[in-house]
Amino acid sequence: MRTCWMGWLAALFLTVPNLQCAEKLGVHVNNQLISVYPTSDLESAKKEAASAHKPIAWIASSAKFFDGRGSITQTNSRGATLHSLFALRTRAVLVYMDAYEENHKCPEFIDSALHHPDPHYTPPTVIFLNSEADKVLATVLYEPDFVKRAKALASALDEVKGKF
Repeated sequence: MRTCWMGWLAALFLTVPNLQCAEKLGVHVNNQLISVYPTSDLESAKKEAASAHKPIAWIASSAKFFDGRGSITQTNSRGATLHSLFALRTRAVLVYMDAYEENHKCPEFIDSALHHPDPHYTPPTVIFLNSEADKVLATVLYEPDFVKRAKALASALDEVKGKF
């Protein structure tokens, strides 16, 4: 990782991150450091996904949830974001999109998946992509209930098996 890694950590914990610096971000969830690519480094995420034979999990959420506070069982967007990061950390290559700052600034097919069926969706929404990041394989909408959310994430992982 490059030397601006510490700068990213400071940005994550003190302010909304500036996603111009292309490298992995880090967030602590359940005492584990989880690495996430910003959308500006999608090419690196694609390379990792192809070599690891994993799908890409594109997580559209809010930067304020990357401060590591909270629990994966919370019944709000923070809990759902942390839960998605934690549950998918070993099963997919994670890409983070700020759903507020980057809204409508992603590829059209991803933007369409994020805004369907609700054009004003509640973050987080998780879009599973193939390793080339050119096809949506599954979508998991925001779910406040922890058990239902866990089932939705597991179901999406089953749906994408072998398609990446």
